[in-house]
Amino acid sequence: MPSRCTEEFRLRKIKNDQLKADAKAKGEKISTKRQPKGPKPGFMVEGATLETVTPIPYDVVNDLKGGY
Repeated sequence: MPSRCTEEFRLRKIKNDQLKADAKAKGEKISTKRQPKGPKPGFMVEGATLETVTPIPYDVVNDLKGGY
């Protein structure tokens, strides 16, 4: 069974060649380079509440463990 690792590349090459031929017939120039995906759209978090957390002093933690 032959490898299919280049299948997507070959299909993209055939499609790009067709797009280039169509653009050349119209007298246009096109770019067939793949573009990276942009950043995800931002959003606002609604209804969140802030909680202030205070650290426990080390002495208290040490006393709870038995005072090692």
